[in-house]
Amino acid sequence: MPNSSSSNDKLFFYFSLALLSALSLALFWPALGHDFLINWDDRQYILENDAIRGLTAEHLKAAFTTFSLGNYAPLHLVSYMIDYEIWGMRPFGFILTNIVLHTLNGLLLYAFLRRLAGERIWIFFASLIFLLHPVQVETVVWAAERKTVLAMSFFLASLSCYREYREGSGGSTRGWYLLSLISFLAALLTKSVVVVMPLVILLFDLCYGGGRCLKKSIVAVVPFMALAAWTVFIALISHSETHGGITTYHGGSPFATFLTMIPVLLSYLRLVFWPTDLSAFYDVPIKSGIDAAVALAAGACAMLIWLGWWLYRQKREHFFWYALFFVGLIPVSQIVPIVTLMNDRYLYFPMLGAAAYLSGTVLPSVTWKEWVGSGRSMLRVLLMAGLIVACAVVSSLRIGVWQDSFTLWGDAVKKAPAVALTHDGFGEGLLQRGLVDEAINQFRTALRLYPPAIKLREGSGPRNDVANTHNNLGAAYGTKGLTDSAIEQFRMAIKLNPQLAKAWFNLGNAQANTGRMNEALLSFETAVRLDPRNKAYQANLKLTRDINSFSEITKQPDQGN
Repeated sequence: MPNSSSSNDKLFFYFSLALLSALSLALFWPALGHDFLINWDDRQYILENDAIRGLTAEHLKAAFTTFSLGNYAPLHLVSYMIDYEIWGMRPFGFILTNIVLHTLNGLLLYAFLRRLAGERIWIFFASLIFLLHPVQVETVVWAAERKTVLAMSFFLASLSCYREYREGSGGSTRGWYLLSLISFLAALLTKSVVVVMPLVILLFDLCYGGGRCLKKSIVAVVPFMALAAWTVFIALISHSETHGGITTYHGGSPFATFLTMIPVLLSYLRLVFWPTDLSAFYDVPIKSGIDAAVALAAGACAMLIWLGWWLYRQKREHFFWYALFFVGLIPVSQIVPIVTLMNDRYLYFPMLGAAAYLSGTVLPSVTWKEWVGSGRSMLRVLLMAGLIVACAVVSSLRIGVWQDSFTLWGDAVKKAPAVALTHDGFGEGLLQRGLVDEAINQFRTALRLYPPAIKLREGSGPRNDVANTHNNLGAAYGTKGLTDSAIEQFRMAIKLNPQLAKAWFNLGNAQANTGRMNEALLSFETAVRLDPRNKAYQANLKLTRDINSFSEITKQPDQGN
């Protein structure tokens, strides 16, 4: 006879997976009515990227041989090609894939925890926290963040396969090790943030190794370290060649950046425990010296270090998840300075550790059957359930904010009114809705808020932001028929950033509207040279050439008798 206990365990496992899936899909389902964001990475990755429009050999070659927005992430782009084959350019499909991948990640986490700890009540709640927490909304509902949810899927697959390799015996374990390595490579080809995997593996062996020799762990992790080093090398090249997310140190020095990031760490912890006032952009104060905020944050960090040491000595399995939260923040901790200091999406990987640590610490390590039979820790379980419901409510409200550029940046302007980029983004959202005068006011506000000094820093990210705002203001003037003012703005954008192809394109359109076809031809030629794959640029260049050629023909003297 089949083992009824084993059969019941399987049924409960599948029921848990189904329930987790249903709750995740129910929460994020309203996002399927959202639009692409016209003024953030959706434009470059999807809307204006012809290379994702179909799964073809040419597009695959482009994905694996070029950089996109300063990143080498070919599998990220391949996933968009598959979306396009199924859904065309409907945002519904792209966002649905994000939601499905996020749900899959929650299930992979649940299955991984269950393999580690058996069927315990806390692992279900840990998976719920990961799936429903408000800081996850940005990553899940923003189509351009596909790279993060997809990389997480490969990361969890790699970690799960590594565990099978470590727990197995005999030659069959080599297959698990190879699968782990392949999954890790796939994760790296999706988003470089997973370079922390070798450190995660070492921590995992240290905390769950059960006496495994550290030397064997180091030997096992060497291929992972080699792949991670290759990815770091490629990332540095991609950012330097394409002016991607890498920038100069905030505050002008590594020390100022370090001081700035200490309070940011506490802000992240606050968002985990009290996820309110979430924003697409955070106005993080730059610290050039030790003030009260830095001193307080440093004291809190010292306590966190002490807690980590205590956990390592007393509860090593809990220490793994505690440490995983901080390890997940390493790629965005400004060791290599990147443009933005703080984002909700930077917490997607750390939330693996936070969810498991919080749930494993608060809730008893008992099965559901044991808990129901004894009523042990009833208050703690009910409190955790209530907190998760509260998280789901906050997440639901936050999902609505991400409907489109108008709603997202309108919210960001309220929360970071002194940041120029929030006004620029809101201006584009207003322009999309036809509110031209309001958009012009937002663009002008953004230009007033940019520090004058950044216009003098050649090639800097902030300088390019100013150029984008001038270009947007020019587009708004053009919509109102103020062509001369529009041309002036486009020329200012080009002066700040001569590589801004869309400014050259917009300038060409404005020049053509005033009959200056020769000037328009030069502008379109420059736009195509800077962005040769853009079909709109190519079409306008061809049309302008045809018009100029026709004009030259009509100017020829009549050779008839």
